[in-house]
Amino acid sequence: MKVLLTSGATREPIDAVRFISNASTGATGAALADALAAAGHEVTLLHGEGAVQPCRDGVVCGVFGSTAQLGERLRLALAGGAYGAVIQAAAVSDYRPDTEHAGKLSSHADELALRLVPTPKLLPLIKDWSPRPLRVLGFKLTHGAGDAARAAAVGRLFVAGGVDTVVHNDLLELHATGAGRTFRIYRSGELAEAVKLTGVPALCEWAVGWVAEG
Repeated sequence: MKVLLTSGATREPIDAVRFISNASTGATGAALADALAAAGHEVTLLHGEGAVQPCRDGVVCGVFGSTAQLGERLRLALAGGAYGAVIQAAAVSDYRPDTEHAGKLSSHADELALRLVPTPKLLPLIKDWSPRPLRVLGFKLTHGAGDAARAAAVGRLFVAGGVDTVVHNDLLELHATGAGRTFRIYRSGELAEAVKLTGVPALCEWAVGWVAEG
């Protein structure tokens, strides 16, 4: 199957040299790309600038900057109907500066005020960009969320539509466990976890099975 993945952070420009971003490294997405390619799938990875790269030959890579650029690359890639599954693991910014200043802002001003506006939600649009049926796997990151807050955060993705399965992980759990981070899988709008995994290798093994289901 042809699989389209996204990974890493978006960069929302302030001026020609500055941007707003987040701490995503893209390492999980790169590991997923390697695992799927090793399983015989044709993999395309769209990754943020500076993100970790896959190690395996045969993974086709493309780069994006802002949320808008990621959306355009997804739309163009899906327009031909070649892909059967999308794994949206990129850490997409929720907000961007309302104005991108030309050139470089002065570094001598006493202060700099930014007004942030929401970025478009890409996950609900992905299936509409493909002329063929498409399975979509989304990711949700929380910070110190209990069971109810975790279910609510995942539930909002299902309510927005366009996603078949959600992988949840929590930033506090990541900091506490490192490589042994916990991933919880939610399927088809259910707000009780269907699978609980420990570590990126376990997630990769599960993802290979998820793609094979399609």
